Amino acid sequence: MKTDINWNGEQIKIRPSSIDNFYGCAFQWAKVFLEGERSIPNDRAAIGTAVHTGVEELWKDAMLRGDKEQVNLSMAADAGIQAFQENEENEGVQYSDGADSNTCEDEVKTGVRVFVEDIVPWVDIPTAVETYLTMDIDHPVVNELGGTVDYLAPGTIDDVKTSKRKPVPQSYTTQQTTYKILAEHNGHKIEHQRIQGIVFIKNPVGHILPLEPNVPRTKFLINSLLDTLEAFHDGGNPAVLFRGNPKYMFCSSKYCKFYSMGCPYVNGVA
Repeated sequence: MKTDINWNGEQIKIRPSSIDNFYGCAFQWAKVFLEGERSIPNDRAAIGTAVHTGVEELWKDAMLRGDKEQVNLSMAADAGIQAFQENEENEGVQYSDGADSNTCEDEVKTGVRVFVEDIVPWVDIPTAVETYLTMDIDHPVVNELGGTVDYLAPGTIDDVKTSKRKPVPQSYTTQQTTYKILAEHNGHKIEHQRIQGIVFIKNPVGHILPLEPNVPRTKFLINSLLDTLEAFHDGGNPAVLFRGNPKYMFCSSKYCKFYSMGCPYVNGVA
């Protein structure tokens, strides 16, 4: 695999979740976002996406009725499972040891149930869910900063996370601060941010955890990323601008298909 990056010249969108990825492994980031390659969709990510769909549907129902006491759990779980099956069919899923489509669908149902039991009673009905927020960017490579907010209420943004460990809010500071920047750019005053975490341990549990944004640092990270991309556009060496990181926590064949495809930062150059 060459370290050259074959960008087709079309401007791209930067998502809030991708900013930390750039600083984790710029080589993987460039292959995905500039070349349009796909990394490996694993079962944990597919479960998380499906749970998000179930949560979205239950909140839409609650918003329509103005009531969260009579949550239609069966409807929400079915929506999540359908989303998982569609993802499996369209994108393919790499399963971890001991997992298959049946075990993953069971986790989707469990995740939606835990959300209903441990999170819904303690938060207000949102004013909007899965809301896309955007900001135009004047840049030769990037034309937009944009992403989808899971939960929006007056003065509040929440993000739903699924994992096998209790989420650490500070791990999501860059992503969530970017959502704050986008929300305020679009006329929403944000005073509170939280992580709504669903943890798949032996007895799954939900957590609502406060998050403290860091606007100055996040703006610096975004601008540094934009500066790197501008240098690339102006003829900068991709091997220098988009270095790989074999110490990245997701540097493995489980999370990155480039790992087994001759990534020079893992395998060297013959």
